[in-house]
Amino acid sequence: MAEAFSTLIKIKNSIIAKRHSVKIYMKSDKPTVTLVILRLLYEEGYILSYYYSKIEKSFVIINNYYKNIPTISIIKVFNKVSFPVFLKYTDLMAIHKFGIDLLLISTTKGIMPHYKAMKLKLGGKLICYIR
Repeated sequence: MAEAFSTLIKIKNSIIAKRHSVKIYMKSDKPTVTLVILRLLYEEGYILSYYYSKIEKSFVIINNYYKNIPTISIIKVFNKVSFPVFLKYTDLMAIHKFGIDLLLISTTKGIMPHYKAMKLKLGGKLICYIR
């Protein structure tokens, strides 16, 4: 999970630096959580593409820009072990009314966007907020 948080932070830093791609080296052999988060970002249209090199143990992520403006303007990572943020289903319903762009939540059914968790009536631990 720590590698997934560092991946999100590196994506944020590459967007601030206005880079079109970023290469992230992984420490573990199986970056499953990172892969799930990148798949969700790709499906939501926040990144153009990504691929994993088993030989180098690295991800190459290509950021998405529209008319030279990045599709991601804010990534807020909630990575405090001493103070985890848990959201109930009712909390998600209240937050969704404000038009939040994307919350990634770790639920008992896996990592998913907040609107899918609302459909399944699930709550969970907040991973990050993306706008």
